[in-house]
Amino acid sequence: MKSLPLLITTILLSSLVTTAHAAEAYLGQFLYQYDGGSIYRVTVKEAKSMSWLCIKGDEKGAHGVETPERFTVADKVYFATWVEKTGINVTQVINLNTMKVYSTIIDGKQRYVISGNIVREK
Repeated sequence: MKSLPLLITTILLSSLVTTAHAAEAYLGQFLYQYDGGSIYRVTVKEAKSMSWLCIKGDEKGAHGVETPERFTVADKVYFATWVEKTGINVTQVINLNTMKVYSTIIDGKQRYVISGNIVREK
């Protein structure tokens, strides 16, 4: 019976790996228009990478290429997380049904929770 918890854990983890590859449908170019006025252009050309560029707001001109972990939460709803080269941790829920994005950004001991609208460009 000691192996039962290990078996359950293995099944759960293997289902997460399968789910991560299911997010391949989330491809394209989007504008994330956050409530505070910042706008980011996010481009996802393949399931394993994405790029972003701040085109309006305090970080205008900032950009990066990331390798996020992505999971499908529901139909057209995705969870993504990554660590930027600067050490900033980002997590997002991207809802392409409602065209909303919810982000948590952790920079050292500071945590920011923001939301906004998504516009598909391509």
